[in-house]
Amino acid sequence: MIKRSVALMHFQFENLGLLDQVDLELANLTLICGENNTGKTYATYAVYGFLRSWRQILRVVIEDEIDTLLKDSDQYRIDLGAMFDGKIDDYLKRMGKIYVGGLPRAFATQAEIFEKTVFIPSACLETDISSKAFQRTVKAGTGGKVLATLTKESDSVMLEVLVADEEVIMRPFGGLTDFIVDAIAEIVFAQHLPRVHISSAERTGAAIFRKELDMARTRMLKAINQIDSKELRRNPFKILQEIETDYAWPVEDNVDFVRQLEDIDKRTGELAAHNPELLVAFDTIIGGSYKVVKQELVYQAKGAGKQRFTMNEASSCIRALLDVGFYLRCRARSGDIFIIDEPELNLHPKNQRAFARLVARMVNAGIKVFITTHSDYLVKELNTLIMLHQRTEHTRSVQQQYKYADEELLDPAVVRLYMTATIAKPSTGAGRRGKVRTLKLANIYPDRGIEVETFDDTIEVMNAIQGEILYGGDL
Repeated sequence: MIKRSVALMHFQFENLGLLDQVDLELANLTLICGENNTGKTYATYAVYGFLRSWRQILRVVIEDEIDTLLKDSDQYRIDLGAMFDGKIDDYLKRMGKIYVGGLPRAFATQAEIFEKTVFIPSACLETDISSKAFQRTVKAGTGGKVLATLTKESDSVMLEVLVADEEVIMRPFGGLTDFIVDAIAEIVFAQHLPRVHISSAERTGAAIFRKELDMARTRMLKAINQIDSKELRRNPFKILQEIETDYAWPVEDNVDFVRQLEDIDKRTGELAAHNPELLVAFDTIIGGSYKVVKQELVYQAKGAGKQRFTMNEASSCIRALLDVGFYLRCRARSGDIFIIDEPELNLHPKNQRAFARLVARMVNAGIKVFITTHSDYLVKELNTLIMLHQRTEHTRSVQQQYKYADEELLDPAVVRLYMTATIAKPSTGAGRRGKVRTLKLANIYPDRGIEVETFDDTIEVMNAIQGEILYGGDL
């Protein structure tokens, strides 16, 4: 069995929906497998929600501390080393406690479901505050006058704040404290909690109905209809308080992203610019490419001439991978976390294998990938990439024979696979031992790949039945 490399983050949950206990490490490649209705979505959505909202939560946690530091000092200088050295997990724990209160919004469900939920995030890597330089200028609107400058030199832990206009201190919203919190988020916490993008299992529907789905507008109209007109005139901010989402954050964010595709089509993301072969690998899976022609999103098959298909006309595979393609081409950058729910949706086994190879390329290009899957084909292909990573004379020969690129080989040390499972509680002495619904970490071997019991057990049963049919009767 391999020695695992250090992961990025550790997430501990208790009483999270269908899961009683979860210990989950966020690695370069993280997979969750398991039967239906066993808690995979709870774990995935909860992780996504925290990665999506931690900057707002951090502000709640540290704004009073920042205000106190500013009041007690005649200079706007913050010693980030004194504030955070050895204390990152304490801050993360406080952030996790606040996040639990927001889980009903993240899942768009009743608060009672998460009344007993506990969430403790912690960092797996040392926090490097000093090495990178940081500078940000605060302006009064686009092209406006400079209000303040925040600076941290390389090899320093001091955040210097130069105020050019007292207006930035007096602001009730978007004031100096907000900008300092943003700087701290970027310098201290972003190295543990990167940018996140999700492709939810509802992405196929989002692709075909994207023009009809304007969730922000729908929530706004619903809130306006529920607020008395006089009250709205007295307090226009009331509408913001009343807006509630009817969809889980991953679904809502997925829809919001696919509604922007015509606007972002001309952009080339950082990852695509440095790794154009990723786009080639993706286009091979869909057998063509997405284009925006006269503000109309279409799919054009390779070798089909000028024939183009709208998302209504295209196959379900094309719709299922729409947001993945645009994320890779227009948004992705090294260090991101990309979450995809059931990548095998609408894909032939051949393309499930190809998608596994694309995932390995993404991981090797610096994207951290988080997958939930039911696909034995995808996991077996990942196993092939893990075994080829041994780089022995024999595996090199196989790699060359089946045309695997070096960029597709997968280091088993950076992979974590979890299976939903029900296990016995540790014995406490008296009484019967109960059961715990949890995530079980799979074993990974360099020469055999990942042991995935949830697939192996089902395949063995099927093989036994077919063997009985073929060979068990009278000859």
